Amino acid sequence: MTVKEAIQQATETLARAEIVGARTDAELIVAHIVQQDRAWLLAHEDDSLTQEQIRLTTSCVQKRAERQPLSYVLGIREFASLSFKIDSRALTPRVETETIVEQVMKTAPRAAHVLDVGTGSGAMAIALKHHRPDLIVTASEVSPEALELARENTQQLLKDDSEISLIQSDLLESVEGRFDIIVANLPYVTRTMELLPEVQAEPDVALFGGADDGLDLYRKFFKQLPNHLNDNTQLWIESDPWQQPELIKLAKTIGLRPIFQDYFILGLQR
Repeated sequence: MTVKEAIQQATETLARAEIVGARTDAELIVAHIVQQDRAWLLAHEDDSLTQEQIRLTTSCVQKRAERQPLSYVLGIREFASLSFKIDSRALTPRVETETIVEQVMKTAPRAAHVLDVGTGSGAMAIALKHHRPDLIVTASEVSPEALELARENTQQLLKDDSEISLIQSDLLESVEGRFDIIVANLPYVTRTMELLPEVQAEPDVALFGGADDGLDLYRKFFKQLPNHLNDNTQLWIESDPWQQPELIKLAKTIGLRPIFQDYFILGLQR
């Protein structure tokens, strides 16, 4: 079987499973198996795959057809120009979340103390430390499984796994000190939202924020925040756009005002 035939066969299988972007996913799977990028595929369409590569491709395509997230199928996810190990222990890092990293990289004072609350795979904390080595980064996570994944990514992507302080904590309960920058992508999905099967495959603890509006965890978080704020602390959070007005109200009760508002991202400052 050639590269071209493998992609075509995979595309047809994924299309039958109603995968949006079936061709793209097929190319990403084959590229992953042959350890090349998608551009290489176009130039080597007639190259033959080994029997082992065919077997691995078939296995990955079947998992994707069962609506497993592509990042879980491949075991990796690109985020902020880094390749993170991703599996069912944590939420797949979203493209939207890169906006937080970009904004903090631009606005954080030199040697700022940064806290990533609910770090999951460690994506934001690690990306910030990688691109801004001057930052002093702490990351908290309630799930011990996700925290272990964050530790594995820290060891793989940073020079020393001690470059980030990793803490198991229910939001801020076990966190000490005050921070110049706090970032958080807390669960904000409600139980009434219609979710794609791929999203439903991700950990509940990383998805559901409780209550009718999905903001129970954020309410708890805002109550804990004052003890960790400096005079000019910036807070960067992610939510659904329709939740932002309520989050702005919560922020104002502790003296935070909006400084940035994007589709999914809200920036606030004291």
